[in-house]
Amino acid sequence: MIARENGNVKTERDLAISAAPVLVTGAAGYIGSILVRRLLDLGYRVRVLDRLMYGDDAIRDILSHPRLEMVVADFRDRKVVARAVQGVSAVVHLGAIVGDPACAIDEDFTIGTNFEATRIIANAAKQAGVQRMVFGSTCSVYGASEEILDETSALNPVSLYANTKIAAEGALLDMQDATFAPVIMRFATAYGHSYRPRYDLAVNVMTAKAVKEGQITIHGGEQWRPFVHVDDIARALILALEAPIEKVAGETFNVGSDEQNYQLKEVGEVIQCLIPHAEVLTNDLVTDKRNYYVHFTKIRETLGFTPIHTLKASVFEMKMALDTGEVLDYRDRRYNNHQFLSQIVHEVALQPQPFGAGRIAIMSRMEQLMASACDD
Repeated sequence: MIARENGNVKTERDLAISAAPVLVTGAAGYIGSILVRRLLDLGYRVRVLDRLMYGDDAIRDILSHPRLEMVVADFRDRKVVARAVQGVSAVVHLGAIVGDPACAIDEDFTIGTNFEATRIIANAAKQAGVQRMVFGSTCSVYGASEEILDETSALNPVSLYANTKIAAEGALLDMQDATFAPVIMRFATAYGHSYRPRYDLAVNVMTAKAVKEGQITIHGGEQWRPFVHVDDIARALILALEAPIEKVAGETFNVGSDEQNYQLKEVGEVIQCLIPHAEVLTNDLVTDKRNYYVHFTKIRETLGFTPIHTLKASVFEMKMALDTGEVLDYRDRRYNNHQFLSQIVHEVALQPQPFGAGRIAIMSRMEQLMASACDD
């Protein structure tokens, strides 16, 4: 879309930037901390809604930015969300319990966070007149398949995480009409360094083990998985924000590239090439049943998206972060969603609780850990 004002040509980006802020949930997370910086660098105003479960380390240096507004609150709270969506131009919803192991710890909490909260945010946005909502989903919805998959392929989830994302996608698409345009972004398996590091992702943890322990164990190895750098995900989200609404309304996009479909054993080979002292072991015990080879033609042809990062370059990037001490201990619980949430649930389980108080205790413990994380 091109508009003219006082004879000056304005692009779609100019119109978006000159408008109200973009609301980003989960902005202190692995993807969100990169997305927010990219938006600010482009001149956007950004409103963040995040309870800072993992602390504010990832965004602490930008909290004083003049175009950043911070709302530290739980996006499952209807009243909080209703206030947060007022006056925004669009919503990017990234906040979630992410990853199969983390989601399995507390199913009720996962469903409330990944599905129910998505409906709350969408309903509030629609009622507030916010037209565009970009939703972070996952290629894990394809589960286990021997087919080459695209956005029209049958879904075959093998985890609660994938099921909650499928349910949330469906709820959003059911709400689509002339006033509300959801955009579904199914991310390939993310990798790469971020302001909130994660070492519970395949490429990242394999690289860390190779650097620090000199050994990688791959379970199976024949499984196909699409990969994409976390910064490229942020770039794709901005394309979905800036595309003409008629191109993206009610659409689903796989986010990645055909070239970065790898078998897990091939990922091990790439890592060993860059860290030759590391030993790569394989065994036949397949602990993760996901297997999917995904096509990304739609996002390339519709949004013009192609990644700028490669697996090889990013393994080297993470190796440098580990070697130089930028990441002191990749096993820190804050870098692993499953370990962080497991600790909370375990600590609460060891304490006697009145009937019905367990959920309150879990949330209280999260807040305590948030505070200690902020002080680290």
